[in-house]
Amino acid sequence: RKPLVPQEEETAANPRARSAKLRIARKL
Repeated sequence: RKPLVPQEEETAANPRARSAKLRIARKL
């Protein structure tokens, strides 16, 4: 399961999620 956009709260809690979010944003 790969969420397209992780929750902001989870992203803030997990630095890795933040990187993933930036990576996804870059892809978009």
